[in-house]
Amino acid sequence: MSPYNIAYKNVVKKFAGKQEQVVALKGVSFEIKQGELFCLLGPSGCGKTTLLRITAGLEKLTSGRILYGEKDITSIPPFRRNIGMVFQSFALYPHLNVFENVAYGLRVRKQPEEVVKKKVTAIMELVGLPDVLRRNPSPTALSGGQQQRIAIARALVYDPEILLLDEPLASLDAKLRRHMRAEIRRIQKATNITTIYVTHDQEEAMAIGDRLAIMNNGLVEQIGISDEIYHQPGNVFVANFIGKMNFFPAELMEIQGNNYQFKLDYNQKIIDLYLQKERIKTSDLKKNNKIILGARPENMTILLKDEESIFKGRVQVIQNLGKIVRYEVSLLQVEKGKSIEVDRERALPGVKEGDEVGINFKKDDLLLFPSNINREGRYKDDSDG
Repeated sequence: MSPYNIAYKNVVKKFAGKQEQVVALKGVSFEIKQGELFCLLGPSGCGKTTLLRITAGLEKLTSGRILYGEKDITSIPPFRRNIGMVFQSFALYPHLNVFENVAYGLRVRKQPEEVVKKKVTAIMELVGLPDVLRRNPSPTALSGGQQQRIAIARALVYDPEILLLDEPLASLDAKLRRHMRAEIRRIQKATNITTIYVTHDQEEAMAIGDRLAIMNNGLVEQIGISDEIYHQPGNVFVANFIGKMNFFPAELMEIQGNNYQFKLDYNQKIIDLYLQKERIKTSDLKKNNKIILGARPENMTILLKDEESIFKGRVQVIQNLGKIVRYEVSLLQVEKGKSIEVDRERALPGVKEGDEVGINFKKDDLLLFPSNINREGRYKDDSDG
């Protein structure tokens, strides 16, 4: 292992509950590379913030270890870990001016005044706020984006070995969030500090992270780069959490090489697909086995109602999202309430909300999953903790 990688070894964290223990982390093991901007992504309660706080030393492990290179930091107190942290609330001191907010960590470390001035000036240049430093107001006089950068500057000014960011953009508006995520990536790459970034926003994580860990129910479901996780999700949960995925239960009828024949549960239609191995997420492939076909909205097509199609449906909502037009379609003659989403680059002429349409797969782009999932897209033997 690199002398500066972070490694989690079977990390378990349990909290005392009113009736029984709550298991927030269930044996998490993975490694973060030195200089990497690594995102922890998942729904509320999945364990991502708990893992971040354990890394900072703010929570104690129930069992397991955390290594920084060859050094075991599991029992090292927070103030000895040389870790910078940025919270969702920024946690700036309103009674101190900008300079003193940024300098706070250096003051605690009793750095000489000339070092403090030099480092604060340099870090404020890096975060793009030298003019704010010259004015030196209270942080309460600054915009949300400026306060966020001040918080980052304060975390970086004493040269931490690791930077932890806990939902740092959650309180900003959508436009500022897009700008600031680019700024955070620029700053991180300029400093090359190993950074762990926690968010529940999938677009944010995919835009900012070198790699992503998708967490669910105290476990890591998949780790990879954005493109891999979006186009080759490892299981139904990841497929359903990252972007949108339409699921279709089916029965496997025949296999000949890469050619598969399925019977769809919804309408009993037979379809033939050519699937590469990387698009098959189950090893249980035998004739008459139940499986789930997954298709992204962009991997489906919408047709006029009289054209030949696999499904018939009725358009419920049409959303023009700029780059795409998204159709929400309820399928006809299938289970009540079953709807899917289909994306097109342009609107389909002559089709409006309430119209009947046809739906087809772009067949080579489908994914194949095991069938033991519940309605939330989780495996049936998983708990909902």
